Amino acid sequence: MTCEVLCGDAALSFKRTSADAALFHLWTSSVPFLQAIKKSTLRGGLRMALRTSDHLFHSPCTRRVATALSLAVFLTIFASAQNTNGRIIGTVTDTQGAAIAGAKITVTNTGTNVVSDTVTNNEGYYQVLQLPVGSYTVNIEHAGFAKVVTAATSLDISQSLRIDVHLKPGSVIETVQVAAEAAQVETVNATLGATVTGAPIQDLPLNGRNTLDLALTQPGVVPIADDIGTYGTNNGGSNGFNGISVAGGRGDSVTYLLDGGLNNRTTSNQVVFNPNPEAVEEFRLLENNYTAEYGRNGGGTVSVVLKSGSNSLHGTLFDYFRNDAMS
Repeated sequence: MTCEVLCGDAALSFKRTSADAALFHLWTSSVPFLQAIKKSTLRGGLRMALRTSDHLFHSPCTRRVATALSLAVFLTIFASAQNTNGRIIGTVTDTQGAAIAGAKITVTNTGTNVVSDTVTNNEGYYQVLQLPVGSYTVNIEHAGFAKVVTAATSLDISQSLRIDVHLKPGSVIETVQVAAEAAQVETVNATLGATVTGAPIQDLPLNGRNTLDLALTQPGVVPIADDIGTYGTNNGGSNGFNGISVAGGRGDSVTYLLDGGLNNRTTSNQVVFNPNPEAVEEFRLLENNYTAEYGRNGGGTVSVVLKSGSNSLHGTLFDYFRNDAMS
C-alpha cells in the first residue's frame, strides 16, 4: 500500500510493507491508549488521529528525526568526559636556525613502546596528539642530517610538552643522543595549575591514605572544616578536614575527575571514589583560567589519572605501623 504524508513543506510518498504493518500492530497493541483508539467505533477525529499516527510512524521524516535525536544523545554522553591525554609539540631547525620541513618525528612511550609518527610542516613545526601520561623519547631524522634521539621526558596530565630540536649536518646512520630541551614553563596553555606526580604521592606522609590531601601542598589551596561533611575530598572524613578551597572558591564548587570521567556526587558535589595512593599515577590541580572542557564548576578542578600497565613486571610491597605509643 502506498501512502502520502506531509512532512514540513513537502509531501513524502512511501510504501507500507507487511513488516511495517506487523510492527505498527505490535506498537498499537502494546500501548493501551492506542489500542483503545484502534478498537473504538467512533468516527471522525479519533480515527483520523490514529491514521495520522500510523503515517507518521512509518514516515521517512520521522525516522530521520529519531536518528538525529539518538545521535545527539550519543554525542552528548561521549563529550561529557574530559581528556587527560597530553601532546608533544616542537620545532626542528638546523644549526643556523632555519626550519627543516619534512623531518620524520617518532615519539615512543618508554613504558609500553607504543610509537606515534608524524612529519614537520614547512615551518619545521610538529605535534603528536592524544598521548597518555608517561615517559617519552623523540626521534628526529632527515636526509643530510644526523639522527637525533632525545632523552626520556615525562608527559603529565593534559600537558603540552614542547621539545625543540636542532639537527646537525651528518649521515642518517649517525645518531646523536641529546637531552630533551623541554620548556620549563607552560607556554601553550594559559591554565593556572600544578601537577602532583607519583614521587610525592609515594614519599610524602599521608595521614589517612588520602591522595587528595596532597592538593594542600599547592599554592592557593587551603582546607575547609565542615561539620556537616558535605564537601570535598575525603568521602567520609579522615583528618578533620572535609574539603578544600581552591583560589578562594567554595568547597562544594570543585570538580573531581577520574581518568577523564566525572567523579562528583550528584547532590553534595563531594568526591565519589578516592583511589588508593598506590593506584594513582598523578593528579593535576587546575586553579584558574582553565578551558571550556572543564566548565562544570568554577571552584577549581582536580583531575586524577590511575596507573596503567607497561612492558615490565613491577609492583609495590608496603606495610604501615601506626601506634600513638611511638609518638
